[in-house]
Amino acid sequence: MTDVLVIGGGLAGWRAAEAAVKRGASVALVANGVGNSPDIHALNVPVRVDDSVERFIDDTLTSGKGACDPKLVEVLCRESVKLADEFPFDRNADGSYKLLQPLGCSVPRCVSIDHKIGAWILAKIKRDLSDKVEVIHGRVTQLSRTSSLFTIHHSLGDDDGTCTARSVVIATGGWCGKYAFSDNPPELRGDGIDLAVNLGAATRDMDLVQYEPTVALAPAKLRCIPVITTMLYEGATFRNRLGDEFLADKHANKDEISRAILAEIKAGRSVDGGVWFDATGVPREILETTYIDTVRRYASAGVDITREPMLVAPAPHTSLGGLVIDARCRVLRADGSPIPGLFAAGEVTGGVHGANRIGGNAGTEVLVFGRIAGESAA
Repeated sequence: MTDVLVIGGGLAGWRAAEAAVKRGASVALVANGVGNSPDIHALNVPVRVDDSVERFIDDTLTSGKGACDPKLVEVLCRESVKLADEFPFDRNADGSYKLLQPLGCSVPRCVSIDHKIGAWILAKIKRDLSDKVEVIHGRVTQLSRTSSLFTIHHSLGDDDGTCTARSVVIATGGWCGKYAFSDNPPELRGDGIDLAVNLGAATRDMDLVQYEPTVALAPAKLRCIPVITTMLYEGATFRNRLGDEFLADKHANKDEISRAILAEIKAGRSVDGGVWFDATGVPREILETTYIDTVRRYASAGVDITREPMLVAPAPHTSLGGLVIDARCRVLRADGSPIPGLFAAGEVTGGVHGANRIGGNAGTEVLVFGRIAGESAA
């Protein structure tokens, strides 16, 4: 028996657990992996002098192409500012923030911590909560509600168990792990949506999936690992089988870039089903500092990206639809009424990103809405 039960072992789930503990609630967390959280390189916070919350809102709504929930976008962007006071984001020698410009942002907005902000924050929260949260390793197979209490059934191998809670936060991520070629881990299969729908939850935009345009096809050791697209602002480009550049706007959104790559593939100008992502035009000092993890990863597979291109193709990356929530992260029914005690945060929800997610907004989303979900649940 616990006050708050969190379903999901990624950053959204642990952020919710952290917030609930701070409110004095007893918390248990069921983890079936960590999802995409360790792969979050950076996240958006409007800290630059020529940036603003309003500009961040406008970029997010524009990228979403009319499919965002404006109220959720406003919460995302306004609450993101608080993150600058909470985490030691990387800075330059003059004290200014080190920033990257992700696809879809009109100015550099991505902050990080050693280019591994997801892993860094996840490790910190786990350390801080090591003796405050009961962790259950397994997959939730059933969620039921009687009166004012929730009960889950969970399993791991041959072991089964149950847990009862007064409120539940669903933070199980998306479903792109279902695809054969995807940069998502296989445990991301939509479990949380299924659990909530069985309790009467509404969903939205379930046809919307964002493709990451730069997912490695080869070498085999790196297959399905994404390459960070901010390189396009540093001098990287795409080339087809003929060696020709084909992308008219290298700063286009991810959906537009993915369609351009697909057009080359359909026209017979692909390389083994993909295209070349050529970072040889990026200054070596930038590659060996800002993108050193990518340089080392490819070097371990025998590829020197300072001299040769990377073979990539678009792959399902983010499921943009999901559970319908309000600004307090309450899960809603089709009639707009909340299901008492049920909350959700992260990629399991819909409406935040609309039809296309800005690069860097996934990390912002899980931290902002994970905290709100945990506070609301507590």
